[in-house]
Amino acid sequence: MEIAGRILTKFKGTVSVKGLAWELGMAEGSGTLFAKVAAMRDFGLLEGRGELRISPLAQRVLHPANAEEGQEARAEAFQRVDLLRQLYARFEGEVPDDMSMLVGLEEITRSPRDEIVRRAPLIQKHLTDAIRVLGRPVPLELKQEQSGRTQNNQVSTESPVVHPTIGPAYGGGIEISAAGRHLSVPLTAEYISVAIRLLDALKGELADPEVDSEADEPVQEPVATRRGRIAELELGTIDQLEPSEETTD
Repeated sequence: MEIAGRILTKFKGTVSVKGLAWELGMAEGSGTLFAKVAAMRDFGLLEGRGELRISPLAQRVLHPANAEEGQEARAEAFQRVDLLRQLYARFEGEVPDDMSMLVGLEEITRSPRDEIVRRAPLIQKHLTDAIRVLGRPVPLELKQEQSGRTQNNQVSTESPVVHPTIGPAYGGGIEISAAGRHLSVPLTAEYISVAIRLLDALKGELADPEVDSEADEPVQEPVATRRGRIAELELGTIDQLEPSEETTD
Protein backbone atom coordinates (compact mmCIF):
# COMPACT_ATOMS: atom_id res chain seq x y z
CA MET A 1 0.00 0.00 0.00
CA GLU A 2 2.94 2.35 0.64
CA ILE A 3 4.18 1.75 -2.90
CA ALA A 4 0.67 2.20 -4.28
CA GLY A 5 0.43 5.53 -2.47
CA ARG A 6 3.71 6.71 -3.99
CA ILE A 7 2.58 5.74 -7.50
CA LEU A 8 -0.69 7.60 -7.00
CA THR A 9 0.93 10.72 -5.52
CA LYS A 10 4.07 11.05 -7.62
CA PHE A 11 2.95 9.55 -10.93
CA LYS A 12 -0.78 10.31 -10.88
CA GLY A 13 -1.57 6.61 -10.65
CA THR A 14 0.35 5.35 -13.72
CA VAL A 15 4.04 4.48 -14.02
CA SER A 16 6.29 2.33 -16.20
CA VAL A 17 8.20 -0.60 -14.77
CA LYS A 18 11.43 1.34 -15.34
CA GLY A 19 10.02 4.40 -13.58
CA LEU A 20 8.90 2.32 -10.59
CA ALA A 21 12.36 0.72 -10.43
CA TRP A 22 13.96 4.18 -10.29
CA GLU A 23 11.48 5.33 -7.64
CA LEU A 24 12.23 2.30 -5.45
CA GLY A 25 15.99 2.35 -6.11
CA MET A 26 15.97 -1.11 -7.70
CA ALA A 27 17.23 -2.59 -10.94
CA GLU A 28 14.53 -2.89 -13.60
CA GLY A 29 15.07 -6.64 -13.97
CA SER A 30 15.60 -7.45 -10.30
CA GLY A 31 13.74 -10.28 -8.65
CA THR A 32 12.81 -8.06 -5.70
CA LEU A 33 11.02 -5.57 -7.97
CA PHE A 34 9.26 -8.42 -9.76
CA ALA A 35 8.11 -9.88 -6.44
CA LYS A 36 6.71 -6.54 -5.25
CA VAL A 37 4.82 -5.94 -8.47
CA ALA A 38 3.49 -9.52 -8.47
CA ALA A 39 2.35 -9.16 -4.86
CA MET A 40 0.52 -5.92 -5.63
CA ARG A 41 -1.25 -7.67 -8.50
CA ASP A 42 -2.16 -10.60 -6.22
CA PHE A 43 -3.81 -8.23 -3.76
CA GLY A 44 -5.62 -6.44 -6.60
CA LEU A 45 -3.79 -3.15 -6.10
CA LEU A 46 -2.05 -2.92 -9.46
CA GLU A 47 -3.13 -3.40 -13.09
CA GLY A 48 -1.35 -3.46 -16.44
CA ARG A 49 1.97 -4.83 -17.67
CA GLY A 50 4.26 -2.33 -19.42
CA GLU A 51 2.40 0.59 -17.86
CA LEU A 52 1.42 -0.11 -14.26
CA ARG A 53 -1.85 1.45 -13.07
CA ILE A 54 -3.21 1.79 -9.54
CA SER A 55 -6.48 -0.14 -9.39
CA PRO A 56 -9.82 1.27 -8.20
CA LEU A 57 -9.53 -1.09 -5.22
CA ALA A 58 -6.21 0.49 -4.20
CA GLN A 59 -7.74 3.95 -4.51
CA ARG A 60 -10.61 2.92 -2.22
CA VAL A 61 -8.08 1.71 0.35
CA LEU A 62 -5.93 4.85 0.08
CA HIS A 63 -8.77 7.37 -0.11
CA PRO A 64 -12.00 5.80 1.18
CA ALA A 65 -15.19 7.82 1.30
CA ASN A 66 -15.62 6.69 4.90
CA ALA A 67 -14.14 4.25 7.40
CA GLU A 68 -16.55 1.49 6.37
CA GLU A 69 -15.52 1.68 2.71
CA GLY A 70 -11.84 1.57 3.69
CA GLN A 71 -12.40 -1.51 5.86
CA GLU A 72 -14.33 -3.28 3.10
CA ALA A 73 -11.65 -2.45 0.52
CA ARG A 74 -8.85 -3.82 2.72
CA ALA A 75 -10.87 -6.97 3.37
CA GLU A 76 -11.44 -7.42 -0.37
CA ALA A 77 -7.70 -7.09 -1.03
CA PHE A 78 -6.88 -9.91 1.40
CA GLN A 79 -9.67 -12.11 0.04
CA ARG A 80 -8.22 -11.84 -3.48
CA VAL A 81 -5.28 -14.02 -2.38
CA ASP A 82 -6.61 -17.56 -2.70
CA LEU A 83 -4.17 -19.09 -0.19
CA LEU A 84 -5.02 -16.55 2.52
CA ARG A 85 -8.73 -17.04 1.86
CA GLN A 86 -8.42 -20.83 2.24
CA LEU A 87 -6.31 -20.56 5.41
CA TYR A 88 -8.75 -18.06 6.91
CA ALA A 89 -11.65 -20.44 6.27
CA ARG A 90 -9.74 -23.49 7.49
CA PHE A 91 -8.78 -21.94 10.83
CA GLU A 92 -12.11 -20.12 11.23
CA GLY A 93 -10.57 -16.70 11.61
CA GLU A 94 -8.04 -17.70 14.28
CA VAL A 95 -4.27 -17.48 14.07
CA PRO A 96 -3.02 -21.09 14.05
CA ASP A 97 -0.04 -22.39 15.97
CA ASP A 98 3.10 -23.27 14.05
CA MET A 99 2.31 -26.96 13.69
CA SER A 100 -1.24 -26.38 12.48
CA MET A 101 -0.01 -23.80 9.98
CA LEU A 102 2.54 -26.22 8.52
CA VAL A 103 -0.02 -29.02 8.23
CA GLY A 104 -2.57 -26.67 6.70
CA LEU A 105 -0.11 -25.39 4.11
CA GLU A 106 0.94 -28.93 3.22
CA GLU A 107 -2.63 -30.10 2.70
CA ILE A 108 -3.73 -26.99 0.77
CA THR A 109 -0.67 -26.43 -1.45
CA ARG A 110 0.80 -29.97 -1.72
CA SER A 111 4.19 -28.23 -1.87
CA PRO A 112 7.48 -29.83 -0.76
CA ARG A 113 7.99 -29.83 2.99
CA ASP A 114 11.24 -27.81 2.88
CA GLU A 115 9.55 -25.04 0.89
CA ILE A 116 6.60 -24.96 3.28
CA VAL A 117 8.85 -24.70 6.34
CA ARG A 118 10.83 -21.89 4.69
CA ARG A 119 7.79 -19.85 3.68
CA ALA A 120 5.47 -20.55 6.62
CA PRO A 121 6.59 -17.64 8.87
CA LEU A 122 5.91 -15.02 6.18
CA ILE A 123 2.58 -16.59 5.25
CA GLN A 124 1.57 -16.68 8.91
CA LYS A 125 2.39 -12.97 9.20
CA HIS A 126 0.17 -12.20 6.20
CA LEU A 127 -2.61 -14.38 7.62
CA THR A 128 -2.37 -12.57 10.96
CA ASP A 129 -2.77 -9.24 9.16
CA ALA A 130 -5.71 -10.63 7.18
CA ILE A 131 -7.45 -11.86 10.33
CA ARG A 132 -6.95 -8.45 11.95
CA VAL A 133 -8.83 -6.89 9.03
CA LEU A 134 -11.41 -9.61 8.35
CA GLY A 135 -12.15 -10.34 12.01
CA ARG A 136 -13.41 -13.67 13.32
CA PRO A 137 -16.52 -15.20 11.74
CA VAL A 138 -19.44 -15.72 14.09
CA PRO A 139 -20.68 -19.36 13.96
CA LEU A 140 -24.31 -19.80 12.96
CA GLU A 141 -25.12 -21.47 16.28
CA LEU A 142 -23.73 -18.50 18.18
CA LYS A 143 -25.69 -16.05 16.04
CA GLN A 144 -28.89 -17.94 16.79
CA GLU A 145 -28.05 -18.07 20.50
CA GLN A 146 -27.33 -14.34 20.61
CA SER A 147 -30.55 -13.61 18.74
CA GLY A 148 -32.53 -15.71 21.21
CA ARG A 149 -30.94 -13.94 24.18
CA THR A 150 -31.78 -10.56 22.69
CA GLN A 151 -35.41 -11.52 22.16
CA ASN A 152 -35.73 -12.83 25.72
CA ASN A 153 -33.83 -9.85 27.20
CA GLN A 154 -31.49 -12.25 28.97
CA VAL A 155 -28.06 -10.89 29.80
CA SER A 156 -25.31 -13.14 31.18
CA THR A 157 -22.05 -11.87 32.65
CA GLU A 158 -20.44 -15.30 32.80
CA SER A 159 -17.89 -16.34 30.22
CA PRO A 160 -18.80 -19.37 28.09
CA VAL A 161 -17.19 -22.62 29.16
CA VAL A 162 -14.70 -23.97 26.63
CA HIS A 163 -14.77 -27.75 26.21
CA PRO A 164 -12.21 -29.78 24.24
CA THR A 165 -13.67 -31.20 21.04
CA ILE A 166 -12.36 -33.93 18.79
CA GLY A 167 -13.75 -34.55 15.35
CA PRO A 168 -12.89 -34.93 11.66
CA ALA A 169 -10.80 -32.07 10.37
CA TYR A 170 -10.38 -30.86 6.81
CA GLY A 171 -9.14 -33.77 4.73
CA GLY A 172 -10.37 -36.41 7.20
CA GLY A 173 -7.84 -35.81 9.98
CA ILE A 174 -7.95 -34.98 13.69
CA GLU A 175 -9.04 -31.61 15.01
CA ILE A 176 -8.80 -30.48 18.63
CA SER A 177 -9.92 -27.07 19.90
CA ALA A 178 -9.63 -26.23 23.59
CA ALA A 179 -8.87 -23.18 25.73
CA GLY A 180 -7.97 -21.05 22.72
CA ARG A 181 -5.68 -23.71 21.23
CA HIS A 182 -6.25 -25.41 17.93
CA LEU A 183 -4.67 -28.57 16.51
CA SER A 184 -5.54 -29.88 13.05
CA VAL A 185 -3.48 -32.84 11.81
CA PRO A 186 -3.81 -35.85 9.48
CA LEU A 187 -5.22 -39.09 10.90
CA THR A 188 -2.10 -41.19 11.48
CA ALA A 189 -0.81 -43.24 14.39
CA GLU A 190 1.91 -40.68 15.10
CA TYR A 191 -0.48 -37.74 15.17
CA ILE A 192 -2.92 -39.68 17.39
CA SER A 193 -0.09 -39.90 19.93
CA VAL A 194 0.48 -36.14 19.61
CA ALA A 195 -3.22 -35.48 20.17
CA ILE A 196 -3.32 -37.74 23.23
CA ARG A 197 -0.32 -35.98 24.74
CA LEU A 198 -1.93 -32.60 24.12
CA LEU A 199 -5.17 -33.68 25.80
CA ASP A 200 -3.23 -35.14 28.72
CA ALA A 201 -1.44 -31.82 29.15
CA LEU A 202 -4.74 -29.91 29.08
CA LYS A 203 -6.20 -32.37 31.59
CA GLY A 204 -3.25 -31.76 33.89
CA GLU A 205 -3.77 -28.00 33.64
CA LEU A 206 -7.38 -28.38 34.75
CA ALA A 207 -6.66 -30.87 37.51
CA ASP A 208 -3.50 -29.47 39.13
CA PRO A 209 -3.98 -26.67 41.72
CA GLU A 210 -1.82 -23.58 41.62
CA VAL A 211 1.58 -24.16 43.15
CA ASP A 212 2.97 -21.74 45.73
CA SER A 213 5.62 -19.59 44.08
CA GLU A 214 7.97 -20.28 46.99
CA ALA A 215 7.54 -24.06 46.89
CA ASP A 216 10.82 -25.88 46.34
CA GLU A 217 9.69 -27.93 43.36
CA PRO A 218 11.13 -28.30 39.83
CA VAL A 219 9.66 -25.96 37.21
CA GLN A 220 7.79 -27.86 34.52
CA GLU A 221 8.22 -26.93 30.90
CA PRO A 222 5.22 -24.84 29.71
CA VAL A 223 2.62 -26.77 27.77
CA ALA A 224 2.96 -24.42 24.78
CA THR A 225 6.70 -25.15 24.68
CA ARG A 226 6.13 -28.90 24.93
CA ARG A 227 3.63 -28.72 22.10
CA GLY A 228 6.11 -26.76 20.01
CA ARG A 229 8.76 -29.44 20.62
CA ILE A 230 6.28 -32.14 19.70
CA ALA A 231 5.52 -30.23 16.53
CA GLU A 232 9.23 -30.05 15.70
CA LEU A 233 9.55 -33.79 16.24
CA GLU A 234 6.63 -34.62 13.98
CA LEU A 235 7.91 -32.25 11.29
CA GLY A 236 11.37 -33.79 11.41
CA THR A 237 13.14 -30.60 12.50
CA ILE A 238 14.72 -32.24 15.56
CA ASP A 239 16.10 -35.73 15.95
CA GLN A 240 14.40 -36.67 19.19
CA LEU A 241 12.12 -35.24 21.88
CA GLU A 242 13.98 -34.77 25.15
CA PRO A 243 12.62 -33.40 28.41
CA SER A 244 13.52 -29.83 29.19
CA GLU A 245 16.47 -29.59 31.58
CA GLU A 246 17.26 -26.32 33.30
CA THR A 247 20.05 -25.73 35.79
CA THR A 248 20.67 -22.84 38.11
CA ASP A 249 23.90 -21.61 39.60
